[in-house]
Amino acid sequence: MSKSKKINVLPEDLINKIAAGEVIDRPASVVKELVENALDAGATEITVIIGEGGKSLIQVVDNGSGMDESDLLLAFQRHATSKISDYADLTRIQTLGFRGEALASIASVARVEAKSVPQGSTSGHLLRIEGGVMQQVQAHAGNPGTSVAVKNLFFNTPARRKFLRATNTEYRQILSVLNRFFLAYPELSFTLVKDGEAVQELKPQSLEERIGAVLGSRVRKNLVPVENEGYLRISGFVGNQDAARSSRGDQYFYFNRRYFTHKNLNYAVFSAYGDIIPRGTYPFFLLFLEMEPEQADVNVHPTKMEVKFSNEQLVFASVRGAVKRALSTAHVIPTFSPQTAPPSRPETTTQADWYRPAVQPQGELSLRGPELPPQPPSPGPSLGSGDAAAPPLVTPQATPPPLPGGDKSIYEPTNVWQVHRKYILSEIKTGLILIDQHVAHERILYEQALESFEKRKPASQQLLFPLTVELSAEDFELLLEMIPFLERIGFIIKAFGKNTVVLEGVPSGIRLTGEEKCLIDMLDEFKRGKKENLDIRDNVAKSFACRSAIKAGEPLTREAMNALIDQLFSTREPYFCPHGRPVIINLSLEEIDRRFKRS
Repeated sequence: MSKSKKINVLPEDLINKIAAGEVIDRPASVVKELVENALDAGATEITVIIGEGGKSLIQVVDNGSGMDESDLLLAFQRHATSKISDYADLTRIQTLGFRGEALASIASVARVEAKSVPQGSTSGHLLRIEGGVMQQVQAHAGNPGTSVAVKNLFFNTPARRKFLRATNTEYRQILSVLNRFFLAYPELSFTLVKDGEAVQELKPQSLEERIGAVLGSRVRKNLVPVENEGYLRISGFVGNQDAARSSRGDQYFYFNRRYFTHKNLNYAVFSAYGDIIPRGTYPFFLLFLEMEPEQADVNVHPTKMEVKFSNEQLVFASVRGAVKRALSTAHVIPTFSPQTAPPSRPETTTQADWYRPAVQPQGELSLRGPELPPQPPSPGPSLGSGDAAAPPLVTPQATPPPLPGGDKSIYEPTNVWQVHRKYILSEIKTGLILIDQHVAHERILYEQALESFEKRKPASQQLLFPLTVELSAEDFELLLEMIPFLERIGFIIKAFGKNTVVLEGVPSGIRLTGEEKCLIDMLDEFKRGKKENLDIRDNVAKSFACRSAIKAGEPLTREAMNALIDQLFSTREPYFCPHGRPVIINLSLEEIDRRFKRS
C-alpha cells in the first residue's frame, strides 16, 4: 500500500500569484514597480495614466531604452532581470529593481498590454498577457521606449480585489508613491493623468522648485538646506518651524535615490530639532543619503522599503549632526506673519468682540449656543466620496455623575478665574470645578457643526482679502472630500487651478489667527481621523472643532469665561470633548477637607 504524498510542487501560475501577494497588494504597488522600471531604463520623460484609482487601468509610458522582442518576452518571466547577473552584483545594487519578480507577478493577477520599441528604432513589439497566460505577440511601430498598461487588477483573484479600498483612497495612495519619485528626480519630466485629465505636469527643474511644485509654496518658502560630506554624503532640505505639521507624511529619506523608511533615522532628525518645534508636530525633511552601495543592504524587505547600513551608528550621528548644523543657521528663523504672531487680546476686549458661536442663526447675534434637541440626530450615510459610513457615534463609557444642582446655576458668575491661561476655575456650593478651556470650546463647536450638517443654513463672514492656498496633490484630493461639509459649517472654499484652492469666507463668529494654517491643521486632523472613523461628517466636525477652538495659553476675560461655561452646559455631552478627553473635573469640598486632613 503506497504512502500518500504530503509535499506538492506548486504550479507556476500559483507561484506567481503567491509572489504577487508579497509585492503587489494594491494599485499603488503596481505604479511603484512600473515607474522604477522606467527609471532604470534611463527614461527622461514618464507618463502615468490612472483609471478608477488604478482598479481599471494603470499605464506607465516612458522614453527609455526600450526592448527587442526576446527581451520583452523574457521580462515577464519570473526571476528574469537585466539588472544583476551574479551574487557580487547583489552586494552593490545601483538600480531600483533587481529581483525580476514584479512584471511576472503583475501579469499573473491582471490583463497586461506591453509595447516596446528599442532606442534608435521605429519598430518594436506588442504583447498581451491575461492572468499570466500569453495571449498575443505582434509587431508594433511607435516611438522608442516602453508602455505597460495594467487593466482590471486582481480580476482573477476576487478575494484580493474585494479588499481594495474606495477609489479616492487608492488614488491618494498612488499620489503618495508618485510624490516620492517626483521629489527624487527633479531633473526628469513627469505627467500624471487621472481619469482622462492631466492633473500633474512637471518639467525638469531644481530640487527646491520641484518641492514647491509637488508640496506647495508653504513648504518651499520655509526650506533650510542641508549638506554633509565625507563617508556619508547628505544633501537636501529640512523645514523650519513654519513648515511643521501636526501629522506625519512630509518626511522623505533616499539612499542613492531609493526611497526608504527608517525609524532610527527619523528619530535622528526629530531629536536634532530639540525645542525648535512644539511637541506633537512633525518637521518636513527631504534628505538624500549617498555612499558606496556595498555599505548598505537594500534587499532586506520584499517591497524594498527598508535599508540596512553596515555602520548604523555612524549614519545616525551623521544625519543628526547635519540637520542640527542646518538648523543653527539664519534660515531657521521663521518669517513674521499674522499666523505666527501671538493673538493680541487686551483685557478690555469684551466677549462680543471675539467669543461667538461657530455658526450664527440668521438675525441678531447670540452669545449662547443653540438650544439642541435632547438626542443627537442619527449620522446617517456618509455624504462624501470617501469610504463607507461608520456606525453612529459612541458616547464615552465613563460619564461622570452630574454636578450638584444639575445645571450651570451651581456656580456664581463672579467667582471664575483663569489658571495659567489654560483652565477655568470656579467655586461652587459643594467645592470647585476645573474646566479645560480648549476642549470645552471644542465640544461646543463640534455639536454646532453636527447641527449645521442636519438643518441649518450656514452664516459666513467674507474675508477682506481671499486667501489662495497651494496644496500637495494628496492634500488637495483630501480637501475635495471635505469641502461639501466645510461649506455646511460656513466656510467658502473654491477650487482654483491644479492643487490650489481659494478661501473666501469662514464661519461667522469664528476669529482665526492664520486661516491657511487652520486649513492645513484641519486637513491633518481629518487625515488622522479617517484611520479610526469612516464617517466623513463626524471627522470634518471633529477636525473643525479641534483646530478652530480657543487654545491653551489664550487669555480670557471674565465675561468670556462665563459665556464659555453657559454654552458648554447647553451641549448634549458637556463632560467629554469629541475625542474622549475630560472637559470638567469636579473637586468636592469633602475631598478638599480630606486632603487637608480636616475630616
